[in-house]
Amino acid sequence: MTAATPDTAPERTGPPPGDCPVVADFARQAEAGPDRPAIVSPEETVGYRELAARADAVTRALLDARGEGSEPVPLMVLDPAWMLAACLGVLKAGKFYVPLNPHHPDARNRNLLTRLGAAVVVTDGPGQSPGQTAVIRVANLDVRPGAPATPGPAVEPDAWAYALYTSGSTGLPKGILQNRADMRQNVDRHAALGIGPEDRVTLINADGFVAAVSNPYTALLNGAALVPYSFQRDGVHDLIERLDAAGTTVYYSFPSFLRQAAAVSEGRTTERVRLAYLGGESVHRSDVLAARRLFPAATVAVGLNSTETGLTRLHLIPPDAEVPDPVPVGEPVPGVEVHVEAAPGRPTATGEAGRIVVRSAHLHPAQWTDQGPRPLTEPAPQTGALGPAARDFRTGDRGRIDGSGRLIHLGRVDGMVKVRGYRVETVEVESAVSAVTGVAEAAVVPYETEEHATELAAYVVAKDPDLTDAAVRGALSETLPAHLVPSSVLLVPRLPRTRNGKIDRKALPDRASGTATGRPAAEPATASAAADGLRARVLAQVGEIWGDVLGAGPVLPGDDFFSLGGTSISALRVVSRIRKDFGVPLRLAVIFETPSLEAVAESVLRELDRT
Repeated sequence: MTAATPDTAPERTGPPPGDCPVVADFARQAEAGPDRPAIVSPEETVGYRELAARADAVTRALLDARGEGSEPVPLMVLDPAWMLAACLGVLKAGKFYVPLNPHHPDARNRNLLTRLGAAVVVTDGPGQSPGQTAVIRVANLDVRPGAPATPGPAVEPDAWAYALYTSGSTGLPKGILQNRADMRQNVDRHAALGIGPEDRVTLINADGFVAAVSNPYTALLNGAALVPYSFQRDGVHDLIERLDAAGTTVYYSFPSFLRQAAAVSEGRTTERVRLAYLGGESVHRSDVLAARRLFPAATVAVGLNSTETGLTRLHLIPPDAEVPDPVPVGEPVPGVEVHVEAAPGRPTATGEAGRIVVRSAHLHPAQWTDQGPRPLTEPAPQTGALGPAARDFRTGDRGRIDGSGRLIHLGRVDGMVKVRGYRVETVEVESAVSAVTGVAEAAVVPYETEEHATELAAYVVAKDPDLTDAAVRGALSETLPAHLVPSSVLLVPRLPRTRNGKIDRKALPDRASGTATGRPAAEPATASAAADGLRARVLAQVGEIWGDVLGAGPVLPGDDFFSLGGTSISALRVVSRIRKDFGVPLRLAVIFETPSLEAVAESVLRELDRT
């Protein structure tokens, strides 16, 4: 693939080459407060001086290996402090970074590395890189805290900063590029949050991997500290205690994570948190009320953002303010206008629904293609206060502006949904399901759970009579990240069609009426399945909990939780039940690390032995 050099970047309108604005502002914070904490975790606290030194080590390694010039640098780094250092180091070296989650299937990451044509990858893992790609391992870098800063090459403000791969509507992951000036201006859009050096801001992620494309910089470029937190490793049962121990003042997460934390809080709260910021998914009134229960002193912030646009609207709800229903996604942020159109160029009346259009002079996203970057915006009409550099991005979101000028989000107009905080194009999932051996055709649709979470259901017509839902999910887990694997797979004899032959998604059967297992008949785990009486009783009781939560019927000792349709939310419900019924502090990570019924039961037994 052609690297996104300045020659393939959008037409320049900014100042001449110089220091990357993100790198320069971070350097100022590191100079002003070198001993201030930048990353706070139970394992270590990394100060600004140390983080800057790690970033410089990455810069030196990249320049030694590749010299100057813009090119993609994939980052496969799980340690949060090293991941952020790698991002800053790549930017300082005049290149752009591409976060690739090491937890995702190896086949997927290898495909993306090949598509990028990257010559070098930065990692903290032991794995090998495909082809001729060189590997920079952070453990081997020469870190020099306190040494003079490593100079980086001059870069254009509109040179690329990063590419983030999201789910794509063509059936393949889609890479979205952002430039450095737009990336820096997105931090300014968060000014109303008032984040500063006294703050400690959560950096919550699903599995320990930090993509580091937006929110971390709102903290680091304002002198605050980041508090990493992994859902799969840390769970949510001890969240309040962890937030207090880290001195957290600003909580940020997807609403789905907050809902799970509130569900198991048992009345525990923290007064330290002054701001609870919810974004990335639709926010309901119940989510704001849940945040107030956990953080009584906090102002709740609700934002509208996307990979292409960054933050576009922000709404602050003080602790004593009435919570509207629906919850607005907010008022204007600096440098951005939001319009709602009934048709291209035709604005809606107040209160009328239409497509949301974002306008800004700092709006130059592009899509990575085999022919180079393809711009995703168009010049804006020459009206308004943003000047001739303004560009428009026509989102896939619907909304309306109320009488107070606040934007109400009304969902999507296309096939994109948010699943567990991740952007998902159902076409990509449908393509992967259709490619599974034994599948004749498939349709994938989103559905809402009782907890207001969005999940995916796959309706599958099998050409192999022995095909099971577990086999489909197992095959998908080898090529797709967990959030793209449908939690519900239903085997159906045929898919309904419209008159013109297209799949009639509105006529798909209710999930409860499909064939969801196809599992061979077998006896559930009982006392006869194990020699030891206590082990047998624990195995049977844990199996009953799985069956209740998953609706899976009899569960066998070797069954895989996720092959039965388990999700992060249902895993939390299982762990909560086990904690309550057995009185043991089972970690959520146990289900992700050892997902068979037998292995989870063994973990419960070990916890019982300790009590």
